[in-house]
Amino acid sequence: MPTPIILKCQNTVIPATLNDSVAAQDFRKRIPFKTSGYRSTFDYCCTAKEGKFDPAEKQHGWKNGDISLAGGWFAVLFSGEEQSASYGDIMVIAHIDDEHLHLVEGLSADVTFTVALA
Repeated sequence: MPTPIILKCQNTVIPATLNDSVAAQDFRKRIPFKTSGYRSTFDYCCTAKEGKFDPAEKQHGWKNGDISLAGGWFAVLFSGEEQSASYGDIMVIAHIDDEHLHLVEGLSADVTFTVALA
């Protein structure tokens, strides 16, 4: 069952939803979760230990608003969907609805996210 979560960064609160993947359910056990990182072209990249996952659930590409946890990175993917098909090993664990993406795009270059249950 999808689980509502929030990402907090300074005074910004961003609603999202964890999906039902093995990785998302494992990540839920780690909440509250805190990580720091930086803005790149399409996302915010933050370090994070990879947990349990089903390799069959990994994919190529993402949708704008996806949150991925794979390869040592917690990534909040806010753009680049059109060019993303060439990126493999994406493990989507959550999604931010389009109506809230402007909150992500307005964050500073260096971030610290705290993820909590909504």
